Amino acid sequence: MSELSDTIRKLFKEGDDRRDAGLTTPEGILRYDDIVYGEDAGWQVLDVYRLQKEEGPLPVIVSVHGGGWVYGDKERYQYYCMSLAQRGFAVVNFTYRLAPESKFPAQLEDVNLVCKWVMKRAGRFHFDTERIFAVGDSAGAHLLGLYAAICTN
Repeated sequence: MSELSDTIRKLFKEGDDRRDAGLTTPEGILRYDDIVYGEDAGWQVLDVYRLQKEEGPLPVIVSVHGGGWVYGDKERYQYYCMSLAQRGFAVVNFTYRLAPESKFPAQLEDVNLVCKWVMKRAGRFHFDTERIFAVGDSAGAHLLGLYAAICTN
């Protein structure tokens, strides 16, 4: 790992830890945590959040975290994603392989793996595959832009 990525990870984590201090899973949210979606159980893991009371298929949001390609994981976005689930969505929140340890296009491959995972497990998690959305910020938005271009080219 480079000195720059070490510094970014340290500073970003400090801010995220302050932001998330004391937060807990909201009442009424059902969580499926630490599901492996690829071959690397250390990096390629996801969570699914949905309302406990909703039994039918729900529209799906796939959340791609930011972090400048070198920082971030599903834990940093769990509370944001659960707030989306409170609005009636099934939310898939995942960790992807980061740079510099993993070279591009590893991150894009992980987005694709998660999208395939959603389609294959729609029945088990009651996903409405006719209504799939994605959100991302920073590197996550960039990855979604690249993925959309690949899917539509």
